[in-house]
Amino acid sequence: MVVKKGLPAEMEELLKQLVMNGGIRMAGTVLYIYCRRTYQVDEDTAARWMIAYFRREFPQQLQWHQERIVKA
Repeated sequence: MVVKKGLPAEMEELLKQLVMNGGIRMAGTVLYIYCRRTYQVDEDTAARWMIAYFRREFPQQLQWHQERIVKA
């Protein structure tokens, strides 16, 4: 059975600060690297976890970021 631990409080705070200051791309990079190094998962799994986290925690900011990418 897998026990879900979640992210450390420092990581959650860092991600929240980055997203609220307009750095969602940097926050995504930080979370992606954290997942790769901590859980030693492949690139696709880390990317899926990153997207799932932002959809759950910051849906408005993610939507704004995705719309901005499409316009470019």
